[in-house]
Amino acid sequence: MFTDQPRQFIWRDRLLLVKEVQGRWNRAAPWWTGPRVRAARGEEIAAAEGDLLGEREIWRVEAGNGRQRGVYELARTVDSEDWVLQAVLD
Repeated sequence: MFTDQPRQFIWRDRLLLVKEVQGRWNRAAPWWTGPRVRAARGEEIAAAEGDLLGEREIWRVEAGNGRQRGVYELARTVDSEDWVLQAVLD
């Protein structure tokens, strides 16, 4: 699906470097919340393109800057190259 793993990200104005990948999985968004379904219901949306299931690739990583490290979940959708910080676990 995706070729590149996350290498770095910014959180709270700090650049964090990914030190270790703890896990990776794919998760489909609930189909009833997707843009195509909302368009079929007559809702006005920007675009009804992309993956019908809204599949997201999620990476659990250990990242930090210097001595401080934490565990984070980063995610992106099939039709996006942008990573989103989904969760801060530690």
